[in-house]
Amino acid sequence: MTSEVQNKGYVMLSVLKKKEENTQSCSTQNCCAPQPKGKEECLECHEKANGVLAKTVEHLLTGEAKKELSCFEGFYYCKTPSCEVVYFRDKEILTQKDLSVVVGLKVGANPATVCYCFEWSKEKIKKELTEKGETVALEEITAKMENPGCSCETLNPSGGCCLGDVGKAVKEIQKDLGFSNV
Repeated sequence: MTSEVQNKGYVMLSVLKKKEENTQSCSTQNCCAPQPKGKEECLECHEKANGVLAKTVEHLLTGEAKKELSCFEGFYYCKTPSCEVVYFRDKEILTQKDLSVVVGLKVGANPATVCYCFEWSKEKIKKELTEKGETVALEEITAKMENPGCSCETLNPSGGCCLGDVGKAVKEIQKDLGFSNV
């Protein structure tokens, strides 16, 4: 995060700055907290971001980052690949350093996970496309969603289903590999 962002008064939990005053109102049961409605502009890249459930944030943060928060409610997920911010609310920012998983959609992610429930990454999809000329990623994920079931709300940093991201990744990789049917 740039010093310019720090000078704007944001609290970056990855550098463990304490918030002087907690303005966020929180319920006592994060598992039942509602997802923030609407979209908010990311504090860093200014792209619109969707709200994420408190249980998603709580499950994916490091122990150290959890200690710095009074609650896990009211966060938004920034999906912009080039933006360092993963979650934000008010003037609080959480980055990759605050998470226990690598956010696969961010630039430089390794592995670049696209399905957290069933362990599909861009690298795995590329390997399959290179070796076999096709991938079963979407089919396998769809089948496993039925049995044993998925846990997107707690495993995926976006808190949502990955199928759209997986489909997009497959098309991008096919294009990069020169597949003509893309």
